[in-house]
Amino acid sequence: MNDEINKAIEIENLNKTFKMDSGELTVLKDINLCVEDGEFLSIVGSSGCGKSTLLRMIVGLDRDYSGSILSYGKPIEGSGVDRGMIFQESRLFPWLTVEKNIAFGISKKVSSSRKKELVNEQLELVGLSSFAKAYPGQLSGGMKQRISIARALINKPKILLLDEPFGALDAMTRINMQQEILKIWEKEKTTMILVTHDIDEAVYLGNRVVVLSSRPGRIKKIVPVELSRPRDRSNYDFTYIKSQIYNEFFTKVENPFSYNI
Repeated sequence: MNDEINKAIEIENLNKTFKMDSGELTVLKDINLCVEDGEFLSIVGSSGCGKSTLLRMIVGLDRDYSGSILSYGKPIEGSGVDRGMIFQESRLFPWLTVEKNIAFGISKKVSSSRKKELVNEQLELVGLSSFAKAYPGQLSGGMKQRISIARALINKPKILLLDEPFGALDAMTRINMQQEILKIWEKEKTTMILVTHDIDEAVYLGNRVVVLSSRPGRIKKIVPVELSRPRDRSNYDFTYIKSQIYNEFFTKVENPFSYNI
């Protein structure tokens, strides 16, 4: 039982098939994966391999699959406040202020004073306390994503799922947001599962990187990232780990410095 408690997610023999007019389309095949409590797991794979579909099943938005998904030893039977999700688009309500966007998901049973405390805590966590009264249209892309993170964390989820959360940001903002999410992970000890196309991002953030094959998505390889933090992207070991993952998609490269990812 203690082993189950330490496992944030346990996936066994997971298969996902979509019914199409032309027949059935299998997007995930024989997925078996455990995510430890407090781990930061990255998942990479080509477009259409089922990465985002897997996150939707973990968060409880899609229950039409075979196999099992457990969260801390219990079957996932739908969405819940113990699992938060951040998408590539910020998905903020433009007519609500920042503080009201963050407070949107809080239970109505929570008192107004406690709700205010929770919102202020999250605003401080993402460094946007001075923008509480602003509207989404007045914020930059990176600031909007910070608000999305705050909203996802407002109910203190045990697991945070990130579906290409920085994909629409410019390069510098993306790097800054990666550093911000790491600060939150280190402070909150939340289990995080990131889906990304960016191999560099996957290695920079993850304790392990799961490589999915093209459709149907299968686990081709799980690469441990045993590097100290903060990580140096120019470090040989960092580059070598990137090359291991890169080689799962393309022709083998002998020298990890001989290409640009």
